[in-house]
Amino acid sequence: MNENYVLTTDDVFTKKECNNLINSFEKKTVKGNDNWNYNFYDIDVENFIYLNKLNEIIDLYIKKYPEVNMTSSYWKLVNLRYKMFEKNKGFTNWHSEHSFNYPYRILSLQIYLSNHNCGTEFFSNKKTILSKIGRVSIFPAYFTHTHKGQICVENKKRHIITGYISFYKKGPNNE
Repeated sequence: MNENYVLTTDDVFTKKECNNLINSFEKKTVKGNDNWNYNFYDIDVENFIYLNKLNEIIDLYIKKYPEVNMTSSYWKLVNLRYKMFEKNKGFTNWHSEHSFNYPYRILSLQIYLSNHNCGTEFFSNKKTILSKIGRVSIFPAYFTHTHKGQICVENKKRHIITGYISFYKKGPNNE
Protein backbone atom coordinates (compact mmCIF):
# COMPACT_ATOMS: atom_id res chain seq x y z
CA MET A 1 0.00 0.00 0.00
CA ASN A 2 1.20 3.45 -0.78
CA GLU A 3 1.67 5.38 2.47
CA ASN A 4 -0.18 8.26 0.84
CA TYR A 5 -3.74 9.00 1.76
CA VAL A 6 -3.47 7.75 5.34
CA LEU A 7 -3.54 10.38 8.06
CA THR A 8 -3.01 9.25 11.64
CA THR A 9 -3.12 11.89 14.35
CA ASP A 10 -2.40 11.22 18.00
CA ASP A 11 -3.91 12.87 21.07
CA VAL A 12 -7.00 14.17 19.29
CA PHE A 13 -9.03 12.96 22.28
CA THR A 14 -7.88 12.87 25.89
CA LYS A 15 -8.04 9.72 27.99
CA LYS A 16 -10.90 11.33 29.94
CA GLU A 17 -12.83 12.05 26.72
CA CYS A 18 -12.27 8.48 25.47
CA ASN A 19 -13.47 7.04 28.79
CA ASN A 20 -16.50 9.35 28.62
CA LEU A 21 -17.36 8.01 25.16
CA ILE A 22 -16.93 4.40 26.29
CA ASN A 23 -19.11 5.01 29.35
CA SER A 24 -21.75 6.80 27.26
CA PHE A 25 -22.07 4.15 24.55
CA GLU A 26 -21.03 0.73 25.91
CA LYS A 27 -24.27 0.26 27.86
CA LYS A 28 -26.32 1.10 24.75
CA THR A 29 -24.70 -1.44 22.43
CA VAL A 30 -26.48 -4.24 20.66
CA LYS A 31 -24.89 -7.41 19.38
CA GLY A 32 -23.70 -7.31 15.80
CA ASN A 33 -24.24 -10.22 13.45
CA ASP A 34 -22.00 -13.27 13.83
CA ASN A 35 -19.63 -12.09 11.08
CA TRP A 36 -18.91 -8.80 12.84
CA ASN A 37 -17.66 -10.07 16.22
CA TYR A 38 -18.53 -6.84 17.99
CA ASN A 39 -21.32 -5.03 19.81
CA PHE A 40 -22.23 -1.62 18.42
CA TYR A 41 -24.18 1.58 18.89
CA ASP A 42 -24.93 3.97 15.99
CA ILE A 43 -24.12 7.55 16.96
CA ASP A 44 -26.06 10.57 15.70
CA VAL A 45 -23.32 12.43 13.81
CA GLU A 46 -24.95 15.86 14.01
CA ASN A 47 -25.24 15.63 17.80
CA PHE A 48 -21.86 13.99 18.47
CA ILE A 49 -20.32 15.94 21.34
CA TYR A 50 -16.87 16.03 19.70
CA LEU A 51 -17.94 16.73 16.12
CA ASN A 52 -15.80 19.89 15.99
CA LYS A 53 -12.69 17.84 16.79
CA LEU A 54 -13.49 15.40 13.99
CA ASN A 55 -14.08 18.25 11.55
CA GLU A 56 -10.65 19.66 12.47
CA ILE A 57 -9.02 16.31 11.64
CA ILE A 58 -10.98 16.12 8.37
CA ASP A 59 -9.68 19.62 7.58
CA LEU A 60 -6.12 18.38 8.25
CA TYR A 61 -6.75 15.53 5.82
CA ILE A 62 -7.94 18.00 3.17
CA LYS A 63 -4.87 20.16 3.75
CA LYS A 64 -2.55 17.15 3.32
CA TYR A 65 -4.50 15.66 0.39
CA PRO A 66 -6.33 18.58 -1.31
CA GLU A 67 -7.35 16.41 -4.27
CA VAL A 68 -10.06 14.88 -2.05
CA ASN A 69 -11.94 18.12 -2.68
CA MET A 70 -11.64 17.79 -6.46
CA THR A 71 -14.73 15.63 -6.82
CA SER A 72 -17.87 16.56 -8.67
CA SER A 73 -20.06 15.69 -5.67
CA TYR A 74 -20.40 16.97 -2.14
CA TRP A 75 -19.24 14.78 0.73
CA LYS A 76 -19.28 14.86 4.51
CA LEU A 77 -19.06 12.69 7.60
CA VAL A 78 -22.34 10.77 7.57
CA ASN A 79 -21.90 7.75 9.85
CA LEU A 80 -20.38 7.12 13.27
CA ARG A 81 -20.54 3.78 15.05
CA TYR A 82 -19.18 2.88 18.48
CA LYS A 83 -17.79 -0.69 18.48
CA MET A 84 -16.84 -2.81 21.45
CA PHE A 85 -14.92 -6.02 20.86
CA GLU A 86 -15.00 -8.56 23.68
CA LYS A 87 -11.81 -10.36 24.70
CA ASN A 88 -10.41 -12.53 21.89
CA LYS A 89 -12.75 -10.96 19.30
CA GLY A 90 -12.05 -8.75 16.31
CA PHE A 91 -13.25 -8.00 12.81
CA THR A 92 -10.54 -10.16 11.26
CA ASN A 93 -11.85 -10.49 7.70
CA TRP A 94 -9.98 -8.57 5.02
CA HIS A 95 -12.30 -5.87 3.67
CA SER A 96 -12.65 -2.36 2.34
CA GLU A 97 -15.44 0.03 3.23
CA HIS A 98 -16.54 0.77 -0.34
CA SER A 99 -18.85 -1.91 -1.71
CA PHE A 100 -22.06 -2.64 -3.59
CA ASN A 101 -24.03 -1.94 -0.40
CA TYR A 102 -22.01 1.21 0.41
CA PRO A 103 -21.12 2.82 -2.94
CA TYR A 104 -20.95 6.40 -1.59
CA ARG A 105 -18.18 5.91 0.97
CA ILE A 106 -14.94 7.65 0.06
CA LEU A 107 -13.02 7.80 3.36
CA SER A 108 -12.94 5.73 6.53
CA LEU A 109 -12.36 7.30 9.93
CA GLN A 110 -11.35 5.46 13.09
CA ILE A 111 -11.14 6.80 16.63
CA TYR A 112 -9.20 4.54 18.97
CA LEU A 113 -10.60 4.73 22.49
CA SER A 114 -8.35 2.18 24.22
CA ASN A 115 -4.68 1.14 24.21
CA HIS A 116 -3.71 -2.26 22.83
CA ASN A 117 -0.78 -4.00 21.25
CA CYS A 118 -2.92 -4.52 18.14
CA GLY A 119 -4.96 -2.40 15.77
CA THR A 120 -5.87 -2.04 12.11
CA GLU A 121 -3.69 -4.03 9.72
CA PHE A 122 -3.47 -3.13 6.03
CA PHE A 123 -3.18 -5.88 3.43
CA SER A 124 -0.78 -4.36 0.90
CA ASN A 125 2.17 -3.71 3.16
CA LYS A 126 1.18 -5.30 6.47
CA LYS A 127 1.35 -1.85 8.06
CA THR A 128 -0.61 -1.68 11.31
CA ILE A 129 -2.10 1.38 12.95
CA LEU A 130 -1.95 0.50 16.63
CA SER A 131 -4.86 1.15 18.93
CA LYS A 132 -3.86 4.10 21.09
CA ILE A 133 -6.16 6.17 23.26
CA GLY A 134 -7.13 9.37 21.46
CA ARG A 135 -5.68 8.43 18.07
CA VAL A 136 -7.68 9.18 14.91
CA SER A 137 -6.92 7.70 11.51
CA ILE A 138 -8.46 8.56 8.13
CA PHE A 139 -7.86 6.55 4.97
CA PRO A 140 -9.59 5.82 1.65
CA ALA A 141 -12.56 3.46 1.73
CA TYR A 142 -11.49 1.68 -1.46
CA PHE A 143 -9.80 -1.66 -2.19
CA THR A 144 -6.45 0.16 -2.16
CA HIS A 145 -6.76 0.25 1.62
CA THR A 146 -8.05 -3.25 2.32
CA HIS A 147 -7.67 -3.89 6.03
CA LYS A 148 -8.74 -5.95 9.01
CA GLY A 149 -8.81 -5.62 12.76
CA GLN A 150 -6.43 -7.59 14.90
CA ILE A 151 -7.37 -9.53 18.01
CA CYS A 152 -5.93 -8.09 21.22
CA VAL A 153 -3.07 -10.34 22.31
CA GLU A 154 -3.40 -8.87 25.81
CA ASN A 155 -6.86 -10.45 26.13
CA LYS A 156 -8.60 -7.10 26.77
CA LYS A 157 -11.76 -5.51 25.40
CA ARG A 158 -11.22 -3.04 22.56
CA HIS A 159 -13.21 0.14 22.00
CA ILE A 160 -13.27 2.17 18.77
CA ILE A 161 -15.54 4.51 16.87
CA THR A 162 -15.65 4.14 13.11
CA GLY A 163 -17.04 6.65 10.70
CA TYR A 164 -17.52 7.14 6.99
CA ILE A 165 -17.12 10.21 4.88
CA SER A 166 -19.48 9.76 1.96
CA PHE A 167 -20.95 11.50 -1.02
CA TYR A 168 -24.38 12.95 -0.32
CA LYS A 169 -27.11 14.99 -1.96
CA LYS A 170 -26.76 18.56 -0.77
CA GLY A 171 -29.92 20.24 -1.91
CA PRO A 172 -33.47 19.67 -3.14
CA ASN A 173 -32.22 19.49 -6.73
CA ASN A 174 -29.57 16.89 -5.81
CA GLU A 175 -26.85 19.45 -6.46
